[in-house]
Amino acid sequence: MPRNNEIEKEILKEATQLFFDKGYKKVTVDEIASNLAISKKTIYKYYESKQDLLEKTFDNWRISISSEINEILDRKNISFIEKLKNMMSHIGVAMGRMNSDLIADIQENVPHLWIKINNYKHEAAFLRFNRLIEEGIAKGKIKKNINKNLVVALYACAIETLLDPNFLNTLPPDMKKKLPKYHSDIFDQTLKIIYEGILTDDALDSLSNS
Repeated sequence: MPRNNEIEKEILKEATQLFFDKGYKKVTVDEIASNLAISKKTIYKYYESKQDLLEKTFDNWRISISSEINEILDRKNISFIEKLKNMMSHIGVAMGRMNSDLIADIQENVPHLWIKINNYKHEAAFLRFNRLIEEGIAKGKIKKNINKNLVVALYACAIETLLDPNFLNTLPPDMKKKLPKYHSDIFDQTLKIIYEGILTDDALDSLSNS
């Protein structure tokens, strides 16, 4: 029986929505099949297992973010500040989808995938963010006395640790309680702290007024 690409895409789309809404452990193949009004046998025709669906979900997540960020960085007709804002928005939304339950489930049940996700976050920091910082320096939008490598390292540390439930659980309860509730807000505020420290005054004015 030939494969149906539309059915394959719908299965992955439904699984992705459930994973991001409920985590990994609470989602079952039965639930995915029921929501789509198809049989489990049909799902297994296209995907080997629930874990296979999870890994395909994050393959798509990674490809989508990379494509969007590269498109922003490649645009010649927008300013550095516009690139900065667009990049912050896209990455914040993407990271925000990774709720604590899903991250904890992946760490516990699919550790090799968590390693892949962290490797990708490093790639995003060291390649794409570094490229943006270099453009900001070249255009005079970043303070001259700023160490570019330290900025990129701080960014990499932020997206690795502040979105990791294991790290957040090591914080004193009072401190953890006062952090933003959602990962997207943690990420946005972390970036704001970094940018306010490295941007020139006129760049900051442009960022706040745009």
